[in-house]
Amino acid sequence: MEEDRYVAEVGTNVVVSSSVKIPNNLKVRKKLDLWPIKLSAGLDYNFEKEEVTWVASCKDQILGGRVTLDLNHKTVNYSKDFDLSGGPSFRLQVQCPYNRLPSGQLPKPTVGINFTSGRGNRRVTSVGANSFDVRTKVPISRMLRAEVCGNVKLPMLRPQYTVGSSSIESVFDVEGRFEIHVAEVNALLYV
Repeated sequence: MEEDRYVAEVGTNVVVSSSVKIPNNLKVRKKLDLWPIKLSAGLDYNFEKEEVTWVASCKDQILGGRVTLDLNHKTVNYSKDFDLSGGPSFRLQVQCPYNRLPSGQLPKPTVGINFTSGRGNRRVTSVGANSFDVRTKVPISRMLRAEVCGNVKLPMLRPQYTVGSSSIESVFDVEGRFEIHVAEVNALLYV
């Protein structure tokens, strides 16, 4: 698939790349608002794998958490965002298999915390030393969104110091490039 990769240098030390075939997935969703919960159900069709994945979620409008049922991985998931003033937030996630273990014991849940870049539809899903994964939804019409997933890599700043006669002067040298890679573009259809 590497031969299908698109790379463009759009400026000094700025690179945009992609290897997607648009769309990667077609995601169909039906939403129902039944206070105090919001239900969402649908399916994802992966064009490359020719595979259908069923999805369902339930959002609690009182506490604001989200319960999802992952039929493929056989897990029940709960997530809750905690917003900090100024934009960023943290997401608490709990995942628990709903099948008994072969030994007859009940499965144990796993708990994790993810950093979220801000409110709205933009999400940072993982963070590296100088890069992070991003997902955003771009409205096209009332019923159609484009979900764009990718990675942003930032150049590293390396400080350099010069000792002068009366003061110490510092400058930063830029190491690496600013890179944006579009990994997936999905069509999200609300019915």
